Amino acid sequence: MGLKKKIGLTLIELVMTISIVGILAGGSMIYIKQVIDLWNFISFRSEIVSPGRMALARMSREIRQVQNSTSVLYANSTRVRFTDVNNADIDYYLSNSSIMRNADILAGGVRGFRLSYYNRTNSEISSPQVSPANTDIKRIMIRVEMFSGDQNKTFQTQVWPRNLGG
Repeated sequence: MGLKKKIGLTLIELVMTISIVGILAGGSMIYIKQVIDLWNFISFRSEIVSPGRMALARMSREIRQVQNSTSVLYANSTRVRFTDVNNADIDYYLSNSSIMRNADILAGGVRGFRLSYYNRTNSEISSPQVSPANTDIKRIMIRVEMFSGDQNKTFQTQVWPRNLGG
């Protein structure tokens, strides 16, 4: 009779295999952690970017629709109030950390909100003329600084209201 060959694993082979798999898993966890950190960063960033872009788009669209040169009712660096082409009064201002449209919250998480007004010669106007006089505003720059956690993002756009004789 010949020798019988035993099939199986020794304890040393099993420990070596587990050790090698553990080392490989530990090394790959570094890359997986980097991907998770990147995902978290992008998620927090999108929490800032989406409301900021939406707020700027809506403000721009509505400010373009100022009814005429006597429809600007109030204008300073933190607030603008006007009547649009549909005879609706629209008021944008900062309240606590939210941009308000009339009494409704347009965007939250706002750290800064600034409106700058420019005349026909592109000179900044510190105190624009408002109703009942014809306004001297021809262009409005809107600047919004948003935050979420430790992330900040600043948005800026310019608007040329159509009915102000730009």
